[in-house]
Amino acid sequence: MCLKKLIFICNFISFSILNLSLVAAAAERPVAIFHAFNQKFNDIETFVCALADQGYSHVQLSPAQKSNSGNEWWRRYQPFDYSVIEGLGSESDLKKLTDKAHGCQIKIIADVVFNHTANLDGIDGTEDVSKFPNLGIADFNTQSTANPIVKPCEITYNDGNRYSEVNCWLGGLPDLKFTDNVKTIQKAHLKKLLNLGVDGFRFDAAKHMPKQVVQEYINYINHESQGKTWNYLEVIADADTQAEDYNGIAAVEDFTLYASLKNAFSFGGDLRALPPGAVNDSRSVTFGRNHDTIRDLNPQYAINPYADITDSFLATAYVLARKDGTPLIFNEDNLKSPYINYGVKFRQIMRQREKAGIDITENILRMIDQPTLLLMERGGEGFFVENKGAEKFDIPSLDLTLSHIEGCYQELRNKFTVAVENRNGKKYVTRWGTYSRGGLEIQGRDALYFVRVPFDQCS
Repeated sequence: MCLKKLIFICNFISFSILNLSLVAAAAERPVAIFHAFNQKFNDIETFVCALADQGYSHVQLSPAQKSNSGNEWWRRYQPFDYSVIEGLGSESDLKKLTDKAHGCQIKIIADVVFNHTANLDGIDGTEDVSKFPNLGIADFNTQSTANPIVKPCEITYNDGNRYSEVNCWLGGLPDLKFTDNVKTIQKAHLKKLLNLGVDGFRFDAAKHMPKQVVQEYINYINHESQGKTWNYLEVIADADTQAEDYNGIAAVEDFTLYASLKNAFSFGGDLRALPPGAVNDSRSVTFGRNHDTIRDLNPQYAINPYADITDSFLATAYVLARKDGTPLIFNEDNLKSPYINYGVKFRQIMRQREKAGIDITENILRMIDQPTLLLMERGGEGFFVENKGAEKFDIPSLDLTLSHIEGCYQELRNKFTVAVENRNGKKYVTRWGTYSRGGLEIQGRDALYFVRVPFDQCS
């Protein structure tokens, strides 16, 4: 009898774990995420449905918890009280935003900062713990057992182990231990955000948290949401930490891809070097730039920033043209670039066609041997052309025989059509805008997205 009961319990546990895994996998990967960086909830509410029309599936918010006082963006990443929603708006403001977003089929991702708290006194090395609600000395990594707490060590990113990354302070930001008290407070914050309608989470500084704690939080989110959230982790690779150390838990930000793209799209880079190196995970969050890489936001600590912002726009255009990855688009870039929002629409259309069972395989074509020009096909359903050079690129004839491109295609921004037709066993561009010309023409510093349409639109 005891054996039968043990077998039943084991089978039940196995079924429960399998069921949770299947449920957790049900959250669909975003088409594209609009990063509403440091924007107030009420302001986002006014344009969130316009983002849905552009093709975005998700909007990412900056951290919602009460933080270090002041208006600078980086204060949002210095938590003061996880029990209070304050800074970018109230609980009511956030609920109104999520309700509006859900009404136009947009989901909300919340950024959470669990590795550390705020540097309230501005002094790098000590902190008065008594200022923090519900936290005590035992909840911090500290050299001192008395108040104020003292930074125990400096982070070393190339010493062959991850001890300092996990246990030392990020500059002057007091590092949290994941005691039962800390985890209870932080899980309550996650639960509050879920109750307010949040659909997913980004974990800031995840590589500075123990892997088992990150996994515990993801498991908690999956359980509380019944697997309906989509989550990802900030993991900036260094000599001691790789993205692959964490992407078994959730998707990670692809700084490997970012570095590859910066080399290709910066002045003197060669687009013939593409496709670039990237994290080996089709879910990874990809970007032409994010808030960690922008010199103007973070003059002292920006990670490998572009010298020319328009180079990052062109890299973002490529990110959106790819099949793999989960594009994260910085809010200002969506407005400042003439083509990025059309790249979002292109990606949405390709995703829809993929769901319909149509092949949209990504393939960089080598018909044009130029360091500043890129031509990519997405099966036969679309293609992408990009010119990072300053001058217009214009060729009168283009042989696409070795590609999957054939038929009529419309450019999403400019609305002109291109015809690719088979003539005596060869495929050529027979119409680029008008039948008076074939080949290919693209202005300098531009990106074009083409989607397949019925051939009568090329007549």
